[in-house]
Amino acid sequence: MNNNHLSVTQLKMYLRCPLQYKFRYLDGLKIPPASALTLGKSIHSALEVNYVRKIKTKDDLPVKQLTDLFSDFWDSGVKETVFEEDEKPGQVKDEGIGLISAYHNQVSPAIQPKIVEKEFELSFQNVDYTLKGRLDLVDSQDIIIDHKTTKRSMPEDNAAKDLQLTCYALAYRQTFGLQESALRFDVMVRNKTPKIQQLSTQRSQEDIDRFLKILAYVSKAIKTGIFYPNENYFCGMCGYKELCRGW
Repeated sequence: MNNNHLSVTQLKMYLRCPLQYKFRYLDGLKIPPASALTLGKSIHSALEVNYVRKIKTKDDLPVKQLTDLFSDFWDSGVKETVFEEDEKPGQVKDEGIGLISAYHNQVSPAIQPKIVEKEFELSFQNVDYTLKGRLDLVDSQDIIIDHKTTKRSMPEDNAAKDLQLTCYALAYRQTFGLQESALRFDVMVRNKTPKIQQLSTQRSQEDIDRFLKILAYVSKAIKTGIFYPNENYFCGMCGYKELCRGW
């Protein structure tokens, strides 16, 4: 584990491929981000600025200021980004401007943020690790929202199964002593005409108990040194594939 704590990102990576987890978090081998990651982070950072401000002002930034913020974050992150042969950085940037503009028009006006980018660290009885993370956005109706950027529409059941949303529900209840009213993915889909999806879901105590059980078993496996390659759909996109072949 990384400094005796786990995050949902680490948990999901281990479940996807234990050897990938070892390369990244134990061996410390970082790879340059792909364009999709830089795009998502740039959008996320611009929305964070908007919503932090909106807590006080109750108003969104004008769309031009929001797209300018996105452009600044993109121009900073693109320097370290790896692009596929058929990708054009300017075209990806234009997609991001279209996505964040569509989001600003269709989604932002209905959101009054209460919590933005709140870090949490949860400890548990009888274990020596903590669970660290960050709540992206909670609105005034206690809806926990996570932003996603995808190339295709997200299946309707993804939100119902996602471990990250389960973790957010646990963190919100533990940190604030409140029950969330819902959990939601706000998905920006990179269609020719940008598309916005909103996928809402709920979490029961049984869901949280199952999450904690997965967390405990993954922690035990990491401590035991169980790392193996898990060949799956994501292998072709993995930055560690050459190291994996030589494993």
